Amino acid sequence: MNWGKGITIGITVFVVATLSVVSYLISLDFYLVNQDYYQEGVEYQDVIDAKDRAKQMDEQVLVLFDDTRTAVRIVFPESVHTTAENGLVSLYRPNNPDVDQALDLFFEAGSTHIIPMDGLDKGKWKLDLSWYVDGKHYIIQKDLIL
Repeated sequence: MNWGKGITIGITVFVVATLSVVSYLISLDFYLVNQDYYQEGVEYQDVIDAKDRAKQMDEQVLVLFDDTRTAVRIVFPESVHTTAENGLVSLYRPNNPDVDQALDLFFEAGSTHIIPMDGLDKGKWKLDLSWYVDGKHYIIQKDLIL
C-alpha cells in the first residue's frame, strides 16, 4: 500500500462519516418552544414585569411537588385568593409540544389547587402559573422533573 491509496481511503472515510452525521442530524425532530415565538418576543417585557410583580408580593405563592400523590400543589396567599380575577396553569414539555396542557384556575374553589401529574410523561416539564389581580398580570415559572 502506498501513500496515494492511504490518502484516498482517508478522504473516503471522512466523506462517509460526514455524510452519516449530517443525515442523522437531519432526521432528528426538533420543536420550537412556541409556534408564536416572534409575537412572544415582542411582548416579553410584559412577561418580565409580571414576573417581577410576583417576586415582589408580600406573601409568596407556594408551588410544591407532592411525591406521594404525584401532583403539584399550588397554595395562594389569602390576599391573592380573595382578589384574583382569573388564572391559568400551563404545563410545557420542551421536547414534545403535543403533550402540552393548559388548565384554568378557579379562585372560588379555594386557595389550594392540586394538579395531578399521573398521566404525564417522565422527564422535564415547565410550569407557568399566571393570574390577574386588579388588572395587573402576575407570572411564576418553575421547572419540574417527573
